[in-house]
Amino acid sequence: MRVDPRQPDSNSAAIRLDKDPAGALHIPSVDVMMTSVAQVFRNRVIGVIMTGMGSDGSAGMSAIFRQGGLTIGQDEASCAVYGMPRVCAQLGVLAHVSSLSDIPVQIINAARRRRRA
Repeated sequence: MRVDPRQPDSNSAAIRLDKDPAGALHIPSVDVMMTSVAQVFRNRVIGVIMTGMGSDGSAGMSAIFRQGGLTIGQDEASCAVYGMPRVCAQLGVLAHVSSLSDIPVQIINAARRRRRA
């Protein structure tokens, strides 16, 4: 899945399914989606990585982090499988590490702060 801007520097975008994204290990790929969101919306993105195996999502979360977006990872204690968040933590691309129950609060607070800015 990719996000394509409808107009440069606009707040609107179109989502399309890429059936054969280059270099994607998984299809659909959260890395492809997150990376394209980061490219289009840059520092306005909130990326969340939660329980799961492997490293899927780490490239996308890294892209969001590099663009100045907010990155949140689920903590080990509340994960069923602490794989995907662990990789992101090891890469140093998580601004916040939160329990599953605290992630919604992090998102709401970030959205409120950004709305005021």
